[in-house]
Amino acid sequence: MAEVAPSDVYQSTFEQCGIGLAHVSPTGDFIRVNKALSDFLGYTPEELIKLDFQHITHPDFLDNDLQHVSELIDGFYDSYQMDKMYVHRDGHTIWGKLTVTLVRNERGEPQYFISVVEDIDEKKRFEARYQQSQETFRLIVSALSDRMVVWVATPDLRHLIYLNEGYTHIWGRAGKEMFDDPTSFIRHIHVADRHRIQQQYQKGLNEPWVHEYRIMRDDGTMRYIRERGQLIRDLTGNITSVVVTADDISKDKQLNEALKSANHKLNVLSRTDGLTGIDNRRECLRRLEEEHNRLSRISDRTTSTLAFIDLDDFKGINDTYGHNVGDLALKALSERLTSTMRENDIVGRYGGDEFLLLLRDTTKEDAETVLHRVFAEPVQVQNEECELISIHCSVGVSQWQPQFEDIQGWIEQADQGMYEVKAVKKPTVCE
Repeated sequence: MAEVAPSDVYQSTFEQCGIGLAHVSPTGDFIRVNKALSDFLGYTPEELIKLDFQHITHPDFLDNDLQHVSELIDGFYDSYQMDKMYVHRDGHTIWGKLTVTLVRNERGEPQYFISVVEDIDEKKRFEARYQQSQETFRLIVSALSDRMVVWVATPDLRHLIYLNEGYTHIWGRAGKEMFDDPTSFIRHIHVADRHRIQQQYQKGLNEPWVHEYRIMRDDGTMRYIRERGQLIRDLTGNITSVVVTADDISKDKQLNEALKSANHKLNVLSRTDGLTGIDNRRECLRRLEEEHNRLSRISDRTTSTLAFIDLDDFKGINDTYGHNVGDLALKALSERLTSTMRENDIVGRYGGDEFLLLLRDTTKEDAETVLHRVFAEPVQVQNEECELISIHCSVGVSQWQPQFEDIQGWIEQADQGMYEVKAVKKPTVCE
């Protein structure tokens, strides 16, 4: 086997090394460069040998590099290492890890530098993107701090890894207590919700969760919280950390309650007569329909009676005393009916001066007895001159019958009874 001269081995190693290599004079000129360094910088070896390291160093890193070279020559150390930006032949920047060692002659004088340049451009750009994403995440989380708490803890909840400013904004407390004890937030949960949340955490964290609860701040105010938890696992499925977000949904709750209240009021208004406060025609008919259906199912066991009430000469009241007194008359009659009826009876304004009164589980005879008692004393109102005006009415009653196919027949029979009372001009039930 032929021997290879040491100089040939050295030359082959220098040229074929996968990392950039160069010999540089004490003044910074390239003496020798290998192919890996030429390829890294985009030059041919012949082009690169005509340059100095200052030419290919990014200006932001040149002073630091020169300072290291000076200290190396002065003997402060034998070599140095730094991450620096180089200027590629086409003008863009690239990252390299530079390691420089000084070779001295027999007299100890600087002879040349050995420069080793490792391509770390992809690594540096990945780190930059990672740092940028981390900063973006921090800014996003910080922007959410007014209405969201974000914390990251170890699976056993003994150590807090991260906590945003939301804890201070929402819980109204310093974040230090969470770092001292990541479960300390539970102590500030409303007493009515605290045990439930404690039990959830004591069961162990094995799957994502969503909780809602209230917290009490030191200033005495209460906040509504919606908490979501996620488990971070490694490739083997082991839980490595717990990520919790707690949204302040107090405004949402307030809006929801206001909406419920508004819907309730709207529902009441849609069922109530605006003048008298009793059921309006639509609601009265709906409830009467329910009673009709109920009686149709159990007609052999009970019955109910419907009364149709009409104010006598209501037009004359309006014409003589004014519409204000007419309205007072309608309200006074409504109050008389509602104050004397049972809770399960139905009182409604059918229209104008006509009223419907349903006496549940009552026969016609019992209903007439009740109505005589209701109107034992006259209904009276005062006009502007404080003159008492007696209100008279006519009443017709109809006991439910199985032959009624719908409520209209029931109403018409009671209405007919009322007109019969008016026709004979006898004292009415309420006189």
